[in-house]
Amino acid sequence: MAENTNESKARVISNEDYFAEVQRILREGKEVRIRVKGNSMRPFIQDGDTVLLRAYSGPPLPLGSNILAKENDKFVFHRFVGKKNSQYILAGDGNLVLREYIAETDIIAIAYMHYPKDKELSIAIHRPWARFRGLGWYYMRLLRRIVIKFKSFTQKS
Repeated sequence: MAENTNESKARVISNEDYFAEVQRILREGKEVRIRVKGNSMRPFIQDGDTVLLRAYSGPPLPLGSNILAKENDKFVFHRFVGKKNSQYILAGDGNLVLREYIAETDIIAIAYMHYPKDKELSIAIHRPWARFRGLGWYYMRLLRRIVIKFKSFTQKS
């Protein structure tokens, strides 16, 4: 029998419903704190960490910003790493190859604060240093892939 705790009262809702509510709150001009799910933003943002979002209100979008966007009917929280023609290029910090190309109208919100789940601190991820660090990590993707291949090769030997 389940204990009478907050965990046992948790309700599961679809991503579509969840993000519809997030977008409604953002449209009201309020900030929204959401939990990040998955490992695509590692090493900087871990599964279970939370981020504080503010609605995207149009250009300019600073390079290196962490954003919530809709890409092919799914929601992604990734870093803005460049622009090609009218398309915004997004990439997860933990992704070595994958990138998403979205229109400006697909950008929902920008993350301003990051709250690691196991620490009593907050990180201003909209600041230039945090964005620069993330972009540096992105531009080291080729080197990171080589290191991973080398490690897997040496471990097999």
